[in-house]
Amino acid sequence: MQGTDLKNRLKQIIREEVTLALKEDSYKFGKLADPKEMDPNDPMVKVTGFASMNRSSIRSQIVDRLAGALATAKDSAKGGTESYQAYKQLQDLISDSGILYKLIGAELDVANALEATRLKGGRRTIPIPKQ
Repeated sequence: MQGTDLKNRLKQIIREEVTLALKEDSYKFGKLADPKEMDPNDPMVKVTGFASMNRSSIRSQIVDRLAGALATAKDSAKGGTESYQAYKQLQDLISDSGILYKLIGAELDVANALEATRLKGGRRTIPIPKQ
């Protein structure tokens, strides 16, 4: 009796996990935090491996990080003892594993998700601006 209970419980767990896996949205860098309760102009976004923030905050973070990279590049172009370290920092900032790359990817993922929701339409659609 105990063996069949364990077997049934394992089957139930597997079914639940498969159901959850099938319901998950595929995204690489970011997704809408709560697609049903969102502000279509400035939604909350979950950035993979970083944080949850408003879309406007993501955009300002991208601008700030690019401005910092530009300032670092200008300083390191002058030469000197610290230019090597500055170029290493720039390389880390713009690499595929850097946060700037993730933020830009999250912005694009969210824009695609909002556009797909807008195009899907429906009776009770949220007025989402064109992306």
